[in-house]
Amino acid sequence: DALHFSTAFMSGLTTNAEDQRKAAELRAAGQSGIGGEASGLAALPDAQIDEGATQKYVLIAVKQGDSTRHLVRGAAAAGFHQEAADSTCRQLQSMQVSYEVLGGGRIKHDPAGRSISIYGHSYGFPWNGGSKHSVTKEVLDTVYPGYTVSWSDEGY
Repeated sequence: DALHFSTAFMSGLTTNAEDQRKAAELRAAGQSGIGGEASGLAALPDAQIDEGATQKYVLIAVKQGDSTRHLVRGAAAAGFHQEAADSTCRQLQSMQVSYEVLGGGRIKHDPAGRSISIYGHSYGFPWNGGSKHSVTKEVLDTVYPGYTVSWSDEGY
């Protein structure tokens, strides 16, 4: 609720038990896909991030047969990383496609400067075995040609 959000925001908290629970549910649900090819999967964009904003983001790996496709999802309005992941994860679940939320961080998208900075981490979706910001950069390099895309493990 608004009071909880305001209190959490003012106290500097970036995640809570409820966010952790929701993130864990999204991660677990991704493993239940049957791995079949879904006709709607091709329609999902490789990246969805808000323009002109610093935002929380997640990197999602989608299993397609023997290959893996990576999706980047960011949202300036997301108070927690799971909120940036939720819509796409629900779409993948409805398609019965296996996925894994690999982790998250922050993205600063500056369309005027034609630059994107990727950095930080997520408490809700911590990286397993180190950040994959370099993979996020590869996706964004393709989606945003002509941009300078950089990444760092520093910052939050």
